[in-house]
This record gives sequence, C-alpha cells and structure tokens, in this order.
Amino acid sequence: MFVRDLIFSSLKRWYFLLVGLIVTGVATFLVFGMVSPTYEANASMVLIPPKVAVTVGENPYLYLGGLDQALGVLQVKVASPSESASLIDKYPGAELSIAQDDTTSGPIVAIKVSADDAEDTMELLAGSIALVPKTLATLQKELQVPKPSLITVMELSSDHEPTKVAKKQLQMTMIVAAGGVSLSLLGTGFLDRLINRSKAKREAKSAGAETFTRLSPVGDENIGKIEIKNVDGKRKGSLRAPHGLNDRGESDPPAADVGT
Repeated sequence: MFVRDLIFSSLKRWYFLLVGLIVTGVATFLVFGMVSPTYEANASMVLIPPKVAVTVGENPYLYLGGLDQALGVLQVKVASPSESASLIDKYPGAELSIAQDDTTSGPIVAIKVSADDAEDTMELLAGSIALVPKTLATLQKELQVPKPSLITVMELSSDHEPTKVAKKQLQMTMIVAAGGVSLSLLGTGFLDRLINRSKAKREAKSAGAETFTRLSPVGDENIGKIEIKNVDGKRKGSLRAPHGLNDRGESDPPAADVGT
C-alpha cells in the first residue's frame, strides 16, 4: 500500500522527483571524484632451513616442513607495532598485512600492502620485503643462534606495479546514489501529501461558506419569511418565521417552504 501510494505520488508530482534525481546525480558525481581509489601490491617470501638441518647433497626444499613454528613467530613479530608502525606511519592511510600463504602448506610469507597512492604502495611493499629478513635476523640474534643454524628467507615473487582498487570508491558512490533516490521518492510523496492536505482544507472551507441566510423584507408577502440564498445570490427557498402573520393578517403556525 505504501509503495503503491509512493509510486502514484511520484508519477503525479514527477517534477519534484526530477529535481531530486538531478540533485542525486550531481552529489553522486562529486562523491565519485572526491573518494580516491586505493592501490594494492603483493609479495611472497619463503623460509629456508639452516645448513645443519639439510643433509649434504639434499634439496633444502625437502626440509621446509619444520619451519611452520618459526614462521608463526616471525609473523607476529613483523606485524607488531614495534616493527611495522614506523614503516606504515610514513604513508597515511596505508595498510600492511603479513600472514602465512593460505594456498600452500609450506612456510611461505604472504605480504599485502595498500595505500592511497601508487608510488607509496610500491615503496611500502619494498620496505615490507626488507623488514621480513631484518626481523628474522633480529629474532635469531637475540637467541644467539649459531650461524650454521640460522634460518634465512628468500623472496619468491613481488608485484612490479600496483593494482588499482576502486572498491571503496564504488561503495561510497552507490551509497550516495541509493540514498539520493530513496530521499527523492520519499520527499516527493511527502510534498504530494502536503499539497493534497492543503487542497482539502481549502475545499472544506469553501464548502462551509457555500450557503448563508439573509432576511428579505421586500414585499408584504415576504413579511416574516427568511429567504435562503447561495453565495452567488440564487434563491434556494424560504422559511417562515414562527408566530408570523400571513398575507391576510391571520396568525399561522410556523411553517417551512423550502425548495430549489
């Protein structure tokens, strides 16, 4: 019922709806230009087991299974504010994510960075790639791990150009567009209701003043009668006053003579 009335009001007062849609279009265009897209870049690094853990002549990649715990410690340390805050603070609005790669079971670090500027994104990615081996070396140095037992890290892949992400821009644009259309429809329905209410009041006031009574003493035959007329002066009928005298001078009981 509400939707049907809203559609009817929008069709009836289409000019109000048109103004609302124009304003919505302008606001959507402005928001689309004000909200900038973000940029993302990714890299991946793998932990390499120490030399003492690899049998001479064997492939080091066959010994990656025991590095998951070391990867967990490294992930927590790199993501801590003491390590990453100084890097992220250089680029306002930037984000850094360092986690284990979900696509594999090996000790692979997945690095994901985002920023509002393409150049800042690539600089943040380079700083993150450099931060991982630095943090790993610091952790092992604090434990005084012998050099032959040190775990190292190797870069597997890295983006050379950032990827433009317009998700936030599109979300804000869609929110403004949907909100503007909704407000335009609701506003048109509200204005239509106000106009109809004002019109109904004027019609009720006009109907209340449609008829009035007037005493017409012209002519002996009208003595004691009240003549009823419309606003335009057309006669609708008459009403004889109580205890009046008729045209023969006789007393008559109250009587009505109303006609159209």
